[in-house]
Amino acid sequence: MESETPSKKRFLCPIYLIFLEAAIIILYGLFTSFSSFSEPINPSLTPSSDSENHFILLYPLYQDISIMIFVGIGFLMSFLRFHSWSSVGFNFILGALSLQLYILFNGLWVRVITNSSWDIPINLDISLFINALFGTAAVLISLGGVIGKLNLFQLVCMATIEICIYALNEAIVFNKIHITDVGGSIVVHIFGGYFGLTVSLLVSSNNCKNHPKLVASYKSNLFSMIGTLFLWVYWPSFNAAPALNINDVHRATLNTILSLTGSCIATFIFSTLFKNGKLCMDDILNATLAGGVIIGTSADIIVYPFSSLIIGCWAGFLTTFGFRVLSPLLQRKSILYDTCGIHNLHALPGVFGGVFSAIFIAGLTKSSLGYRVEDRFSGRSASEQAVLQIIGCGISLGFAVISGIFTGILLKLPCFEKINSLFDDKEFWVIENDPDDYLAVGHAHRRTESTDGKLVNHNLSN
Repeated sequence: MESETPSKKRFLCPIYLIFLEAAIIILYGLFTSFSSFSEPINPSLTPSSDSENHFILLYPLYQDISIMIFVGIGFLMSFLRFHSWSSVGFNFILGALSLQLYILFNGLWVRVITNSSWDIPINLDISLFINALFGTAAVLISLGGVIGKLNLFQLVCMATIEICIYALNEAIVFNKIHITDVGGSIVVHIFGGYFGLTVSLLVSSNNCKNHPKLVASYKSNLFSMIGTLFLWVYWPSFNAAPALNINDVHRATLNTILSLTGSCIATFIFSTLFKNGKLCMDDILNATLAGGVIIGTSADIIVYPFSSLIIGCWAGFLTTFGFRVLSPLLQRKSILYDTCGIHNLHALPGVFGGVFSAIFIAGLTKSSLGYRVEDRFSGRSASEQAVLQIIGCGISLGFAVISGIFTGILLKLPCFEKINSLFDDKEFWVIENDPDDYLAVGHAHRRTESTDGKLVNHNLSN
């Protein structure tokens, strides 16, 4: 029951957001401007063809990625029967905030890392906004690990810290280490996945284990499938958008499609094998997407289509294995309660994606690539670039864990209000007339596994 006199701590979130948004507006006024592609021009003059081509090529990709971020990820996390409003709503606000903050932090860290001039403003164009969506994706991946266990103020603070460190890590691995990571297996999925897991490890309590509201219903899983399908359809745009040229965009798109089809088919195969001949919805919701994660770093590098099918099938098996075997094991051995299974879908496939990119790059030759390998990697040989890929994985993992530890400790400070009811929309939303599907007794199943690795089923009422 909602208290008639809410705690004063509940108002810290809107107060924090007021001051943060005011600071963002001021900083945008001081340090940003539109790029030459967006400058006003005399209506009597013909717009630059470069400007038109730049926008026509990239804005559809931006739209696709936006749908992935705000619809796909949001609805994928809506599987929680009593927490679906918060899953979609918190995804919305954190996505919008992270996009704004990324542009400022990216401008800061790129100038620090590359010793660029501070007199040049941050030029806003559609390419920068696509990069901002990648940073937003990392934050929302982390959200999947802690959703239902933190209040909105804690999540907003977490997002503020994470997007700052994400931009720093990105600036280092791209501008100093010089890795290639077109689809973000390293900078997005490794960083976002392990940051979220580290925070989850620190903020989770034993109350999360077999919690009665950590459940999905028949209907909530159907809504979650909508998110999966949006992500699956639009993932090729995510992996192709930052590519260097139109040929790379084309190749990254095709490789991602092949990898996604491989992970989809493999998931249906292994889900059936793991569940004694029946499909498990958790596997279908998540492992079918793993092909997009694992091929992200090498989507524009792979030159043989069968390679994409192989690693896509491997990703489907890996993530299904994670949900059926690895997650129950981690829950028994620790208090790592990963709400959405981000370790299985993002973190682990991200690591394999980084390793596979090193393998594919090491095997590149002039005959397979069509030109000198050194021309592709700014004078570096294939073996040198392969080593840098592994170093980039280690740096991203290190930044994720260290910043995750700091953030997790911070979020446990007494200034943050504790959640009274985990995984429950009533903790955060006005629900004046409880919907029938919220209150009614119906068949629902736990997302997490019991200690013996078997799925626990319950008939639940509020």
